Formats: sequence, C-alpha cells, structure tokens
Amino acid sequence: MNHPISPSTYDRKTIEKNRRNQMKALYFKLCSLLPPQSSKEIGSMSDQLGEAAMYINELQERLEVLKQKRNFLKVHKSVSSSFSFRGECESNAGGGPNQPSSLEVHANRSSLDVVLVTGVEHRFMFKEIIRILTEEGADVANAALSVLDGTVYHNVYSEIGGSGLEIGGARIFERLSRFLGDCN
Repeated sequence: MNHPISPSTYDRKTIEKNRRNQMKALYFKLCSLLPPQSSKEIGSMSDQLGEAAMYINELQERLEVLKQKRNFLKVHKSVSSSFSFRGECESNAGGGPNQPSSLEVHANRSSLDVVLVTGVEHRFMFKEIIRILTEEGADVANAALSVLDGTVYHNVYSEIGGSGLEIGGARIFERLSRFLGDCN
C-alpha cells in the first residue's frame, strides 16, 4: 500500500535537506580557513571541528598576548622616548606687556618640534631658533613662520640623531629660554 506524501512531510524534508546543505557549506568554509598543515589529516567531521575549535582558541590566546605586548610598548614608548618642555615669560621678546612669549619643545623618538609664539616685532627669532638647533646638532627638516593678528608663530621640525635626544632637547630648550630672556 502506497502512502501519499503529505505536503507537510515534503516541506520538512526540503527544509532538512536545505539545512544539511547549508551546514556542509559552512563546514567547508571553516575548513578552508584553517591553516593547511592542520587540515592535512582527513578525519571525521567531529575531529576536524575539534581541531578548528583548538585553532581558534590558539588564535585568541595569541591575540591576547599581542594586545598585552602592544599596550606595554605604548606605555613604555610614551614614558621613555617622548617628552616636552614648556615655558612662558614676559620678556622683551613678547609683543608687549600683555603678550608673553611662549616656548614649547616636543620630542618623540628622534624628532624635535619647537614652537615659539612672540610678538610681530620679533620675527628675527625665527633664524635664531634655526641657528641654535643646528649648533646643537639637529637637522632642520621643516620650518614655518606664520603671522596672525600681531602674533608670530614659529614652528621648526627637526631630527636629532643618536641616543641623546632627551639631553639635547633639554639643552635646546634651555638655550632658547635664555635667548628669550631667562624665562625658564
């Protein structure tokens, strides 16, 4: 006796077949993401899924170690190779009694950035900054002078070779401060 297949049974079979095909496609996609050496041995599906799970756990552990190393290096780099000096004074170098000169020296790795803000009548300081930097052994890579509303902005980007960046940066800051009128 032949039993006709009911529509609900047919739908369940089709749904199950589609589910199995999707699982098979996902399984092959997962296997393609594994490194070749780990998928050489063809084992059962459960063995290969276990191997994939172990590989994912290894990657997560490696990622955590690398994150910790990155965070350590960020902190270590910012502590050991980056510093800045800042000073302000009301000296003859400023634009007047209400406009003090401002000097900033920022150092990071082998670069040194000098920012000096003065009054408009003291534009000559630009060449003095460059002279002091070159006397201290810095190579001036970029220099800019901007005048805005009676204020002069001197920006000099330079590079210092060797390991004496902190000492050289401090010495440059000291010399520039003395030049501005002992405002340090």
